[in-house]
Parts: sequence; structure tokens; C-alpha cells
Amino acid sequence: MTVTLRPRQPWEAVDLGCAMVRRDFGRLMALWACTVFPLWVIICLLMRDMPVWIPLVVWWLKPLYDRVPLFFLSRAAFGVRPGFVETWKAWPRLWLTNFLPALLWRRFSFIRSFALPAQMLEGLRGAAVKRRIKTLAMDGGGSGFSMSYAFSKIELLCWIGLMWGTYGLLPESATPDWQGMIQSFDYENTIPDAFLWWGAVCHMIIVTLIEPFYVGAGFALYLNCRTRIEGWDVELAFRRMASRLTTAAALLLISFTFVSMPVQAAPGDKAAQTIEKVLKHPDFEIHKVKTKEWVPEFEDEKEDEKKKPHLEIIGVIGEILFWGILIGLVAWLVVYLVKNRHVFISRGVGKKAVEAPKVIMGMNITRESLPDDIVAAARSAWAAGDAKEALSLLYRGSLSWLVTRRRVPISDSDTEEDCLTHVIAAGEKTEAAYFKHLTGAWVQVAYAVLPVSNTEMNTLCDQWPFVEKGDAA
Repeated sequence: MTVTLRPRQPWEAVDLGCAMVRRDFGRLMALWACTVFPLWVIICLLMRDMPVWIPLVVWWLKPLYDRVPLFFLSRAAFGVRPGFVETWKAWPRLWLTNFLPALLWRRFSFIRSFALPAQMLEGLRGAAVKRRIKTLAMDGGGSGFSMSYAFSKIELLCWIGLMWGTYGLLPESATPDWQGMIQSFDYENTIPDAFLWWGAVCHMIIVTLIEPFYVGAGFALYLNCRTRIEGWDVELAFRRMASRLTTAAALLLISFTFVSMPVQAAPGDKAAQTIEKVLKHPDFEIHKVKTKEWVPEFEDEKEDEKKKPHLEIIGVIGEILFWGILIGLVAWLVVYLVKNRHVFISRGVGKKAVEAPKVIMGMNITRESLPDDIVAAARSAWAAGDAKEALSLLYRGSLSWLVTRRRVPISDSDTEEDCLTHVIAAGEKTEAAYFKHLTGAWVQVAYAVLPVSNTEMNTLCDQWPFVEKGDAA
């Protein structure tokens, strides 16, 4: 062993794990570069049109990255540092072991690095892994949770700090239009792709620097847990003692014992007295702890047996409900992403720009056909008694902004109802609520030839959400 095994306080064990990583940090970084960096390159190539999602994918695959550092640290703790070739050969097997559980139902475990050694080093599968982790978590689960919480906050703060510290080095073309984003909530058009790529790279750098320490801390907690509940340090001490006893030494000791027995013969009870004296030593004292546990009383065994099936049925129903809810959430997410896929489509360089319609329902909605201040022009038309022209300006200006800035997929053949459906599907609640109110007023004046009140017109002008002072561009 290259580390001293003894019962430690949890945070002392975490410090031990970080010290193990610092000792071999150079080798761990070399292994990280050979195993993790190629995967990140593939992710970046596959998602080059969607850089905003790269940090999420990098974060989700963390359970895979942790396995090679754990492979190295677990062997280095026992004095055997695996070489590059050995690690490279073990790399595919390490990543494929428990691949799906690690990325699906165990991904959100708050004791991930603490439980990883039990999954990877003990050779257990299925329910045996679950029982083993549950046993270890009775002693170290709380510490593993606290450690994961602390490392997640450290990683987040370091990521924000790195981006904040290097923001001034970005060219002007790569910085977002913060004011425009706050006014229009148009993240797609106000955040450049270069800024998203820079954030993804900063995230990869922070994960590279912090994740090995998270793995080392979890491994040290695992060692400390086994030392506390299994006496692993005592077991290893006995093994070291046994390895030093050769066959010749053992035979010599036995021969000496038999030869010296006639000389050192003592009364019959001397051996018993010696044993009793040794057992009275404090090292052989048996410590007992009394605990209270509530145990339900049943009238007889038959009643107990009758209640167990009910508990099993409740467990089955609960499991069915869990999977039903999970499948429902996944189905809802898929439907939501399909319906709103236009929101997640990146405007990559070189792509053909989406051509917005110039005329909808016979109305010209180009920016050139509208006044600079649409709201002011609508107020003037209303004051002159032309309600249809006033509402037409607001309606055309809204459509112009929605198809050019929001990229709402409205076509030139759509009706008022079709336009409203597309705007609601775009997901911007404030704009959708306003456009619904405006559509109702426009249809009332244009088709039903019914007037709208002065209060309603003032409300439509005052609540205009499409950029300050009615700028439809």
C-alpha cells in the first residue's frame, strides 16, 4: 500500500483522495488527454451546428470519464502504477462496463464517485451491486452526498470565474448583445456562436481540472468506509505479517517450541492463566453498543404473512407508476422538441437564410412599408378617426417583427387564425398574449366592422412588446 489505511473522518478521507490525485496529476492528465479528449472532439464535430448543447452532453458523459482515473488510482494505491499501454488496452472494457446504468438511472446519483469503486472494482453485477452500494452507503453515503454537492458548486463557480476572467479577451464580434437580448428575449439572434463555443471550451477546461479530484475523493471515501466497517486495515496488516513468515521460519519456530516444552514445563493451569492475562489486555476488549429499534408486534405469524403480500403489491404498483411517469415525461419531451424544433435550430455560417414572406393576407409587412415609429403612427390614425388603419399598422408591424426577428414560420397563405396558432407555438407567452388580443381587435374592425373602445386601443399601444417604440426590424 502506498497510502496508510486507518479510520479517518470523512473530510480527512476526501483530503487523502485529493493528495493521491496531486501525487500522480501529470500521469492522470496524460491518460485523460488520450481517452477523454478524442471523445470531446467527436462531440464537437457532431454538434458543430448546436454549440449551446455541448456543455450539457459533456456533463452527462462524466460517469465515463471517471473510470480511467479510478483504474489508475486503485492500482497506484497498492503500489502498481499502470503504464500507458496497459491503460489503453483496458480503456474500452472500463467504459463499456455498466455503461447504460451509469448514463441512465444512476446518472443523477449524488454518491456517484463514492459508489463507482463498488461498481468497477468489486466485479459485481445487477442486484448485487445495488445491495453492495446500499451497505456501504449506510456508513459513507452522507459524506458522499456532501462531497458531490461541494464539488458541483466548485465546478460551477470555477466555470463562471473562468468565463468572467477571460471575457475581456473576446473580440467584439463574439460578445452577445446583452441589451438587445434583455429587450427582445431573442437569444438565438443576440448570442453569437463564437460565444457559445468559448463557453463550451471553458467548461471542458474546468471539468478536466476538477473531475479527477472528484474521483480521487470518492475513492478515498470508499477506502475509508471499508476500513471502518470491515476492518480492512487490520486485514491488510495480518496479510503483511503472513507474507513475511516463510516456510523455513515457521518450521524453525515449531521445532523450537517442541524442544523447549520439556524445559519450560509449568503447572497445568499456567497456559490458561497466560491466555486469561492476554485476553484481559485493553486491545482485546470487546466493545458493545446498545441501540433501540422499533419492531411491530403481530398477533401471530399468520397475520404477518398476510400483510407481506400487500406490501409487495404496493411495491409493484409504485414501480409501475414510476416507470409510467418516466416514460410519459420522455414522450412529452420528445413531442415538445419536435413541435419546437425551430427554436433549437442553429443559424450556422453558410446556411441559407430563412426567407420571410413580404405579403400576408394581401397586407405588405416589409419594414420599408411601415413607419419608423409604428405605435406613434397608429395613435395618429386613431386620433384622425381611422380605426382600421390604426389597427392595421399594429397588426402589420407585429407580423413583420415576428417573421423577421422571431423566425415564426408564417407563410403568405396563412389566415389570422393560422398566424395566431404559429405565434402561440413559438413559446413566447408575452408576445403570444398580446398578439391574441391584437388579432381579436383587428378581426372585429376589419371583418365584423365593429368599433373598439378608446381604452382598448390605448392598451394595445401601451403594451406593444415588439422592441422599443415599435421598431419592427
